[in-house]
Amino acid sequence: MHGHRSIPVLAVITALALSGCAAQVRITYIPEGGTYTAEDLSRALDESDPGPVSRVEAEDVAASRQETLADLRTHGEDASRLADVLTSDFPSDTTAVPYAVELATFEGEPAWIVFEAWGDPGEPLSHRRVWVFSRVDQSVLAADSTL
Repeated sequence: MHGHRSIPVLAVITALALSGCAAQVRITYIPEGGTYTAEDLSRALDESDPGPVSRVEAEDVAASRQETLADLRTHGEDASRLADVLTSDFPSDTTAVPYAVELATFEGEPAWIVFEAWGDPGEPLSHRRVWVFSRVDQSVLAADSTL
């Protein structure tokens, strides 16, 4: 009888713990993505949803960017190399946070598709952008943006 009373308490504690985790920004990682053309890329960007990333406060952008890139690194060696490119090839004060990464094919070439929310310095992340990186040499193959 006494053990049954602890179940609701445990449920409340679990719910509180999980609600605290909801503030953490995570990246959606798609290891087996689709095949894209330039036209498909624009449509995918228009249809993408940055979710919680769009609610990141301006003062938290740098920390959230680091958090999502750290999360990306947990998805294996190739994803970690991509995170390194996103860290080294973009200024440290970039006001953008990636929200989805897809291992895909772009115009017949193996590629990484990176969706990110961005904004002007000090502003909310109200815009979206997509980058396409070659999986062979990590060069930028394409990019598109919404305003």
